[in-house]
Amino acid sequence: MIPSLREFPFPYHCALAISSDIDNASSHESFIAVMDYLNSESDTVFGAGLGLEVGNSFWFFNSTDNHQLTYFNGLTTQLSVFAPVIQELWESGHMDTLHSWGNFDKGGFTRSLAEQGLNELQKMGAKIPVWINHGVGLNHQKVGDYPNMFGDELSHKAYHLDLAIEAGCEYYWTGKVTHVIGQDSQPTLSVQSKLMIQWLMKRTRYRNVVDPIYDDGNQLFFPIQFRDNTKSWEFIRFMNAWGREQVLDINDLATQLSPGMIDQLIKNRGFMILYTHFNEHVNMDGLPPALIKNLSFLKKKNIEGHVFMATTSRLLKYKEVHNHLIFKVDSNDKETNIYINSILDTPIGAKTLEKGQLSGLTFYVEHPPTTQIWFKDTELESKINPPDETGIPSVMIPWKKLPYPR
Repeated sequence: MIPSLREFPFPYHCALAISSDIDNASSHESFIAVMDYLNSESDTVFGAGLGLEVGNSFWFFNSTDNHQLTYFNGLTTQLSVFAPVIQELWESGHMDTLHSWGNFDKGGFTRSLAEQGLNELQKMGAKIPVWINHGVGLNHQKVGDYPNMFGDELSHKAYHLDLAIEAGCEYYWTGKVTHVIGQDSQPTLSVQSKLMIQWLMKRTRYRNVVDPIYDDGNQLFFPIQFRDNTKSWEFIRFMNAWGREQVLDINDLATQLSPGMIDQLIKNRGFMILYTHFNEHVNMDGLPPALIKNLSFLKKKNIEGHVFMATTSRLLKYKEVHNHLIFKVDSNDKETNIYINSILDTPIGAKTLEKGQLSGLTFYVEHPPTTQIWFKDTELESKINPPDETGIPSVMIPWKKLPYPR
């Protein structure tokens, strides 16, 4: 047989990233407590840590009078008390999302503020792969060809996309959501019916809405050409399964992560980036009981090898590499050698691959013990897997969960 790529890292059947916006985080202490509970395997304020891999987002600035967790105080370059937490999670890879340069609900964004943020990232040696638009109206820093979004408009004073790219941003969320449980999934009845409903809603209930809502397809991400002609990836986020608006806070996370939703994601065999604000409305006396129960169910499905979990940026990078990987195979009676090309050929242009970006890739092969995987003339560490539900064995480049620093 000719080696081929398995859709998910062995042994998983679907993939999930929890993508949380930093808006209205309850407190410095609650932010740390929730991240500890989700990521660590130690005792935490909310009980034994789950040991999942969950990232978070941050702001540099805040132009409003409302208290927000930011890197700098207000619109100054004075470090906040929260800055060391952000720095620690930059280094570990868990703080992988720039929720725009700041909260500018009352306006006030300028390119010079973005330059200050970029300077800080460069000083700390940090790269942020994911950009998520924030807010409405006066948040002119948003990117995308929609009303009041000028971050990618070269002629506008709010233009900054070149700086975001220099900061490391590769994947952009302009505002599109979905109610389909799993993207790039199997065409189950659940998936097909939800897509049809969204198609109808976009052309009836939301026909006069000019902001981003739904995409007609069910891809996790797709090419976008910004107004400055830059090409990149745009991705969508899952809101909920039924189509109603929610606050999407820590309480709503319980319904978003219901056992029924998780089981359907496994059945649909899809990828999901779940949209939440799990830092909002956190009570330090305890998390909602329903959330504790549902997160325990999610952890069980992760341990059992059903749900693959990663930060937003790592899930998107895995999917991008998987979709556009170039490799060649050299086989004889004694061995099989898989040679991975160091260049990804994507619709948005060629990208150079790094060794660490190959983690999780799983190749179906006829005889794993005599199969080697090579990258840049070096044999990679690999792991032999037994046959999965297809009856075919595989060999994989091991996936290594991000070490949580706390």
